[in-house]
Amino acid sequence: MITQLFTGILRWYYRHLSRKANPITHQQRTYPFNIPSREEHRRIPARHYSACQEGKPLIVYFHGGGWVIGDLDTHDALCAALNSITGCAVLSVDYRLAPEHRYPAAHEDAIDATLWATQQLDVLTDSGEGVIVAGDSAGANLAVASALELADHAIPKIMGQVLIYPVTDYYLSNHKSYDEKGSGYALTKTLMHFFWNTYLNRKFNVLAEAQSAAIKAIPASGQLASLPSTFLSTAENDPLRDEGIAFNGALQAVGVTTEHHHFHDSEHGFATSPSTDSNALRQINAISDWIVGLQHRRSD
Repeated sequence: MITQLFTGILRWYYRHLSRKANPITHQQRTYPFNIPSREEHRRIPARHYSACQEGKPLIVYFHGGGWVIGDLDTHDALCAALNSITGCAVLSVDYRLAPEHRYPAAHEDAIDATLWATQQLDVLTDSGEGVIVAGDSAGANLAVASALELADHAIPKIMGQVLIYPVTDYYLSNHKSYDEKGSGYALTKTLMHFFWNTYLNRKFNVLAEAQSAAIKAIPASGQLASLPSTFLSTAENDPLRDEGIAFNGALQAVGVTTEHHHFHDSEHGFATSPSTDSNALRQINAISDWIVGLQHRRSD
């Protein structure tokens, strides 16, 4: 009961902050989709930002919020800006949240939605060029999980991933930023513990037990060589800072091409405010440049 009450307050507050940070309504065309899931009679809601330039890939986007909060509306401004600046159509996925739906519900929805999107490029884009999975925070975690799961199954293959201050490791991994940046900012160490415990439906006391029980949610402990080219960003004032930096290094160590951007004066969540935060816009422009470079490398 207490978890549900606290979750409801968090969801309301997150929506309130999103509206306050993005007061200007965008003008992009959007269409609702109901994506088939692995369960015959259940659909996964999504929002399609349809405008796209010829030859551009589709971005499948997963919102952040610790697998507990966030929705299509809290990340509407970010997805609209991605759409307008990159020239890519964007499919924003409204996956199931905890505590109503525990692990691995969000990961299953992400994988199902991504696989469906790879099979519907003639509907979702003008080119059928390919798919980039993307997300912020817990959404970036879902993007990684989708790319890993579908590395050998998606046709066309996932061509890249955009990971914005990603969750990549369980909180027992002893990253220093959990203590150095774990209080005084929007995302705290305590809140990350709540998100993990709520989604996994228990608190683990041993890292190896968490890794064994929730392997899809802890990519830092997995095999990463099959992952595609990666754009990864971190924020200085963020308890997730060090695990993002470590994950970038782990990708490079197994031969994955990465481009890492560190925002020295930002905190977790800045990306969702493109209307008011200059670094949010700077990041989207960097993502746009990265996509252009990615396409050039693929055509060489």
